[in-house]
Amino acid sequence: DVLPLQSLDTAPSIGESSLQAYNKEAGWDVEMERFRPNIVSVGHDAYADEGWQEIKIGDTVMEFDHRTTRCLITNVNYDGVRTADTMNNLRTLRPRCEKTNKPVFGSYFAVKQTGHVKPGDKIILVKRRNV
Repeated sequence: DVLPLQSLDTAPSIGESSLQAYNKEAGWDVEMERFRPNIVSVGHDAYADEGWQEIKIGDTVMEFDHRTTRCLITNVNYDGVRTADTMNNLRTLRPRCEKTNKPVFGSYFAVKQTGHVKPGDKIILVKRRNV
C-alpha cells in the first residue's frame, strides 16, 4: 500500500530501537501499537529520531513539528484491555513536555514536500536539530 501525505498532515514517528530501549529500561515489553505511530524507523540508534529536523521518506520530505506527549491510553493494549501501567514508567523514564508536563516519546513530523510513502521506504536524514 502507498500512503499519500499532504502538506497539512503531521505524522507521529517512533524508532523501533527506541521502543526496545524503553522496554529494557521499563523491565517489560510494551507493544508498538500502544503508541500508534504512522512511521516506525528501523535500523537507527535508540532515540535518534529525537534529533531529526528534516527527513526524506520515498519522495516525501518531512520536518520536525513537535515531540509526542503521551497519555493514559498507553495503558491499554491493542485489544482494549488495560494492562501494566505504561504511563507511570513513561513518567519515570522519559523527559517531560515543558508546557504540559506530560512524558514525551516519539516525534511528530509535518510534510514539507508532498509525496508518497511505501512500507519499507528508507528514512534519510536530511538535517539534524539541536536537542
